[in-house]
Amino acid sequence: MSEALSQTVKQHLLTSIQNMKAVKRCIENEKEALKIRDINRIQTITLEKQKLLNQVEADINDRQELLTSQNLELDDESMLALITSFPEKVSASLSQGWQQLISLHDDVKEINQANGMIINKGLQQVDAMLSILQYNTEARTARTYNAKGRSIAQSSRDLGQA
Repeated sequence: MSEALSQTVKQHLLTSIQNMKAVKRCIENEKEALKIRDINRIQTITLEKQKLLNQVEADINDRQELLTSQNLELDDESMLALITSFPEKVSASLSQGWQQLISLHDDVKEINQANGMIINKGLQQVDAMLSILQYNTEARTARTYNAKGRSIAQSSRDLGQA
């Protein structure tokens, strides 16, 4: 394989790793903002995350073009095959970069899943609070005591049924 191609792969991996690290930092910040429920920060991070994910998507498209130009399939195994086709020293360096990118991707997936769990937990808490508020609204309309503090609750059961 040519020196130019190995340099192209190297630059692609460096760019992809840099972009994936930025996504990882962003979703780590998102996780902290979700924990403290900082809506303004979450909105800002969401916009930043979208930009970063667009960059990652561009990296994927570039990688696919690179593989297609070499008549290879569009999968991880073909990328690894391309990397191992270079001389041993170059291949070892590129392989290390490829493994770093895969590891970063796995980290990002894991953090993103944790963020999803935080969001779902928050939604459950909001649903529970809404249920309580809706129940309490009904309870407030059926007053238990009058202004003098005497019980005015009407029970539909006899004490013997309770």
